[in-house]
Order: sequence, then structure tokens, then C-alpha cells
Amino acid sequence: MFKGFSLLTSGLIVSAVLSGCGDSKDHRGALQKHPGVWQKTAYGEILDIRADRMQRYEFNTHACIKVAQRTLPLSSAPEVTQAKLRNTGQLQLTYAGEVYPHIYDPQASLPDACQSPLSVDTQASPTEVFEYFWHAFNDYYAFFALRDMDWQAQYNHYRPRIHDAMSDDDLFEALTEMIAPLADGHVSVARTPGRPYFVMKDAPILRAARGTASYYLRYNMQLTDEQVFSELVLDSLQVTQQYLEPGSMGSFPAEQEEKTLLWGKTKNNIGVLVINNLAHFSSDAEADETEHLDAANVLIDGIMAELAGTEGVILDIRNNTGGDDAIALAIASRFNTSKRLAFNKQALNQAGQGVLLSQSLQTHPDAYTKPIYLLTSQLTINAGEILAMAMMHLPHVTLLGEETSGALSDKRFFTLPNGWQISLSNEVYRDAQGNLYEQRGIQPDIAVPAFSMHALESGRFESYDHALTLLGKDHKPQLTIREFERQLRALQQQGNIPAVAVNIIHDGQSVYQQGFGNVDEQGTEVNVHSRFYLGSVSKTLLGATLAQAVEQQQVDLDAPVEHYLNFSIDFGVPLAQPITLRQLITHTSGIMDVEAVYRCNYFVHADGSSLYNRFSQQSVCEEPANTNLDRFFAAYLTQSGSHYHTDNFVSRFGLRNNEAAVYSNIGAALAAYVTEQASGQTLSELTQEYVFTPLAMQRSEWGIAQPTTSVVHRYIHHPDTQQLLPLPDYGNITYSEGSAISTAHDLGNFLIATMQQGKLNGEQRIPARAIAAMLSPQTNVPSISVERGFFWGLDGDKIYHSGEDPGVLTQIYGDMRHQRGFVLLTNADSGNDTSAQAYDDIAQLVLAFSYSFMKEPHTAR
Repeated sequence: MFKGFSLLTSGLIVSAVLSGCGDSKDHRGALQKHPGVWQKTAYGEILDIRADRMQRYEFNTHACIKVAQRTLPLSSAPEVTQAKLRNTGQLQLTYAGEVYPHIYDPQASLPDACQSPLSVDTQASPTEVFEYFWHAFNDYYAFFALRDMDWQAQYNHYRPRIHDAMSDDDLFEALTEMIAPLADGHVSVARTPGRPYFVMKDAPILRAARGTASYYLRYNMQLTDEQVFSELVLDSLQVTQQYLEPGSMGSFPAEQEEKTLLWGKTKNNIGVLVINNLAHFSSDAEADETEHLDAANVLIDGIMAELAGTEGVILDIRNNTGGDDAIALAIASRFNTSKRLAFNKQALNQAGQGVLLSQSLQTHPDAYTKPIYLLTSQLTINAGEILAMAMMHLPHVTLLGEETSGALSDKRFFTLPNGWQISLSNEVYRDAQGNLYEQRGIQPDIAVPAFSMHALESGRFESYDHALTLLGKDHKPQLTIREFERQLRALQQQGNIPAVAVNIIHDGQSVYQQGFGNVDEQGTEVNVHSRFYLGSVSKTLLGATLAQAVEQQQVDLDAPVEHYLNFSIDFGVPLAQPITLRQLITHTSGIMDVEAVYRCNYFVHADGSSLYNRFSQQSVCEEPANTNLDRFFAAYLTQSGSHYHTDNFVSRFGLRNNEAAVYSNIGAALAAYVTEQASGQTLSELTQEYVFTPLAMQRSEWGIAQPTTSVVHRYIHHPDTQQLLPLPDYGNITYSEGSAISTAHDLGNFLIATMQQGKLNGEQRIPARAIAAMLSPQTNVPSISVERGFFWGLDGDKIYHSGEDPGVLTQIYGDMRHQRGFVLLTNADSGNDTSAQAYDDIAQLVLAFSYSFMKEPHTAR
């Protein structure tokens, strides 16, 4: 009787809830049909669903925060489009606009911490914020062991620093310091929405962005790393366009500089598709995931229809910043003919194991099955890596480039008690063979550098060129000697450049040497033995000298340079550490060139008059020039000096030494001066002993005084008439940073020895250890050339330096991988746009010729 009554009563209650005024139809919303407590295991999320409301919590073993409450049933535009029970008794919810569902396990009750949840309050104590932060990572981050992090040790180290009187800035600094060693691009802390702090695995393009931002400080331009990175990506797209036939090119969004997609065909009928993200494919700024997926399907179908007749495809995801797995799989399906497992993923962490989810790679009726080269880099991350993982086992796909970032997990976001937001990686992805790629990244089948600053300058990507070679397409412009010389002379005439000398190096030998134009106004012809001023290419000779002085223990790279000086370096703020020779050779000393002082560095050898005064028709520089280096450095670096100012240092930007690589001629000259003081020998003596004599550089010297042997005349253009104006023979007070004199032949010997571990004609001329040190990164501070050796710019396998002075534009370049390089010496005028552009075009021509040249050595003249 009692039991029956209970059932009847329950039925009446349920009926009343369902029917209202006698209506037998179930009017409950999707969530109301599944009351109870539901936990998304290993994600730190729990739902409490009742008849009239739903509450959502985020929690860890320390505390719980109620992050949302909704009245049920939901509005006519529901947040949940589907709710159903799985056979396992789990609740599966699909949220509006999302592609993949969420799966929750039933729970008897809310966790104890959620019985009295915290409230989000900007005034939450730093102690509470810290504890919640640490426990969130401790419970849900999946890769402490893989990334070699002792999280308990981090707690023990940082907890004593945390107190309730500390500022938000200090708290934020502590939290970011804790996560930085993970170098996981999906781990972040954000005080301001949309501007998180995170640290990715380092990559050449990221170092280049940071180095370039530092480099522009010399021009008083303060750029963020993000601004520079965006510019580098745009520059990268422009290089890609140079490979494509103009009529074949397409892009999305067409009206924006920053592209999700760029595609087209090469002149040899190879398709190119660049995919920079897997998130933004709809033109609607408010589009959700499903709308972006639909738009992606339409776009990719159209693109692949255009590329269907090509003989192969270069699929470029080097700069892919990730997005949606579903879009990655949709794109990968366009290259797949048989259904296969793409990946498994599962949340695995100290909080438990989430549901194992499997995703398949579907087939496509018009799948592209001709050869595909998938280009990856250390910047390829997240869904970009999913795309690589889905395609890597397809028989016609070859991965080419660098390993990917190794950050595959979706970001799991949590709100901290003070309203800040964190993200972390809680999911483990494995490919169909069970391989894990987190942290180490997906390795390419063929390793090729994915990015270099030199590639952006030269307009050629090594990865593209390598793929085209493998596809049987000759990508290098074939230049005969006659055609090369014809084009060079035309550019020389166009830029009104009186003198050019070129030396091409292949495999330890000079294969082409030639001079063009006239040495002087008397019409003396330029040849490979004509002597040119080198500008900053001089620093490579200085670097070779210093590397051997270090090898001979004549000077210590890491000793404070003030040990060798009789004047002080009065930095604008307290130093992070003493200034060292290592900092000077890598431009990280914090010493800057101030134009008002540096322009007075140039003086006429004959009478000591100022070159600047003469051509500006002003009298701002001291005359005659005092070339005493002691006096010059003391005046510039010591507080009592006549040219001293705090602007002489990076402290003007709130930086200290060894925090930014800012190119400095004065700093380079100080490196030479320190070496002279330490060794007791002049730079001329050291370079003669260590470089010029061993390498038979018989026509090379430091241009300290007026040369006794002729040097190619230097010119500038009259600003109005554009006529050439001969410059008097001039020098620099700080001569060691730019006043070396050499020839294309002599510098060819130097470049050969540099690329051949110190050997010339098979004979060891410079110690191999000194060469190895000279070409090894000497600082962790990013440089515009990505890395910096002993002044040499190091950019993957490329080594180079350029030079510029009034009437001087020069370059030395070596490709260590392919053992090719060149020396280019000119007296072009960088201050004249036409001359400077012609020089740039000549440099590109010489670069192309250095790779395409396959003839017998050309007779030097």
C-alpha cells in the first residue's frame, strides 16, 4: 500500500511538472531531462543540474569556483543544442557552435570544496590566488615529467615569496616565472583578456622577431615582439608569392594583409597552399566553430579544384598557429583515399583519466594523390600538428622542414579567484601507431631549415627549393656567365655604381672572380685584386682575430672589460653584470651609437677635417679630429666625458646590458681596443699574424692612416644633379669596426677558410677550434640574424655580414650546408635610393649566380 502510494504520488508530481494544464508532452529543456551532478573527469569541471537551474563549477583539490549559473529551461537560442545519455551512463552535451561534444561522468554529490565555493573577486588575496593556481596545475597539467618539471619544488621555492601585501605586478611575475620553464605554448597566465603571458618552445622565427625588435632600438624605434613577428609572417607570404604565377594566386581573406590561406601554382605546375591557421575560415567575424568548419570545407574544395591538375603540392604549415582539430581533419581528408584512424586523445593527469576519444580521417571522392611535401617548423603548433599527424602516414606525403612545436593538447582554461585566467595542457594525443609527440614535436622525414632572415632578404625559401628539387622541378634560375655579367653591368649602370668586384666560392674553391667598372677617375679597370674599403664586413676580420686571441689565451671573453681599461664605463643604470668582451662581440653590451657623436667619427686622412662638416656644410664636429681611442672612449663612456649621456646606453629604454642585442659600432671598436690592451699588440699586428699572413691576403690591411697603395675611390651622389661626387680618402676614429681594406680575391681566401674549418687549399691555416668558436652562438640574447658569433651573423646554416659607409656597400655570405658563398664589394652609395636599389638587385643576382653556377672556373681579370 505504502509502496504503491509512493509510486502514484511520484507519478502525479512528475505528471504535473511535465503536463502543466493537462498537457502530456514533455516541455523540459535538454538539460532538465538529466538532473544530477556531472563531472568532466580530468578537466576540473562539474555541472549541478536541477529542475530550475544549472550551475557550473571549476575546482581542484584546494578550492572551487562557481563560474556560471543558468536558469532552466535555457532561452530560445540554447547554449546546449544536444544532451543525451550514452550507453555508459555518461552525459554527452553538445554546446552551440562547437563541433565536438563534452562527456560527463555521474557523481553522487558535489565535491566538498564546491559546497562552499569561492567567489571571483579582484580583491582576492595573493595567497589564495597562488594556492588555487598551483593546485590547478598540480591536479590537471599532464606533462610535468615529460617537460622535466618538479612542480612541488616550484611550490617550495615560490611560496615564501607570496604574501597578502604584495602587488599584482609582483604576484603576476611570480606566476609567470613558475610556468616559463615548461616552454609549453598552451600554458599561460592572463591579467588582461586576450593578452596572455606564455612561453613557446624557442624557434628561429621567434628569436628573429625578438632580435629584430632589439635591433630597431638603435633607430629609437620601440617595437613589440608581436609587431615584428606579424611583419615577418607578412614578409614570408611575400616570398611565397615570388614562387607563384601571378594569374594563379588566390588568398583568404583577400582584403586583409594577414592571411589564413594563400595558394597558387609555380611556373613548373606545382601547387602551393599556405595555411597559417586552422581557425578563421568564415568572413563573418562572429562565426562559431561549426560555421568556420563549413566555410573551410567550401574554401578547400575550391582551392583543390584549382590545383587538381598540378604535378605535386607544397603544403606550407610552417607558420600555422593552430585552431580547430575538425578543420585540420577536413583539410587532411582532401588527400586521403581510405578511412583511417587519425589520432586518439585522452585527458590524463593527477585528477584522473578522461574519456578516450578517437578521431578518424575520412576519405574524399576527389582526393589529391600526387606527391605532397608538407612543410613544418618549430612554430607549427596545436591543430597544425594535428594536420601533420593526420597526414604523415599517407603514402604520398613527405614531411619536410623542422620538428613541430610539440604542444598538441587543447588548452584547458581556468579562472583564478582574482579574475585572472590561466590555461594548461591536460590532454594526451597519440597517433594511430600510439606515438606521443608532446614536447618533442613531430619529426620531419627530411630535415631542412624552415626559416631564416636571409631567406626573407633573398626571396628564396630553402624548404621550397628542396621540395621543388625532389619534385624534379629546377627552381634555380640558370645563369650563364655571359648572362650574369650582362645583367650585372646593366644594374651597375642603372645605379651609377663605378666599381664592383665578385668572388664565387664552391666547395673550398673560388670558381668565379671578376671585376666590373673603374677603380678611379683615370679609368683603371677593376679586377679581383682591386682594393676596396669594406665597411662593417671589417667586423668579420676582427672576429677572426679575436677568436684566435681567445684561443691563444691572450684575452678572456668573460672577464670584465674594465680590467683592461684606464677609463670607466658609467652605464645609465646599475649593471646586470659586468660588461664583457663576449657582450661586445655579440652587440649585447648595452652600448649604443648616438648619431650626433658617431657621425663625427669620420675624418679626412689628409688634414683631419670632418667628413660630416664638409658635406653638410655645418661645423658641428671637432676639427681636426683627435684619433686617440683612449680619449674617444672616455669622452663617450665616462660620466665626466664631453660626449657622455645616458642615451649612450640601452638604459634609455629601461634595459640593462645583456638584455638586448643592439648593433653597436662603438661597442665593436671597444672590443678591438680591449684585445689590444690585453694582448699588448696592436690590432694590425694581431690580424696580420692570425689572418692576413696565413691566408695569403697580401693586399689587405686596416685603413688606419691614408693608404700608400691605391684603393677604389668612394663616391656619393649630388642630391640635386645625381652626379657622382668623389669623396676624399677618409677614415674612422673607431677604425676597427669598419675601415679594413681588402680585395675580392683576398676575402675569398678568408671565406673559404672560414667555411672549411680553417683550411685553404687543403692546408690548415687557422686553428679549427678558433673557426668553430667564431661561428658558434656566443649569446642567448636573440639577434636580428637569429644568432651571433664573433660578430658574424648566424642564421641556421648561413653565415654573413654586410657593410655600409659613405660610398661603400659590401657583403660576405656563406652557406655551410651547401658549401657555397660569395664576396661582393662595391662603392655604391647607400644614401642614394637608385644606387642602393641597384646594389640590392646586384646582391640578389650574385646570390642566385652563386647557387646556379656550374661551369669551370672563370678566368680572373
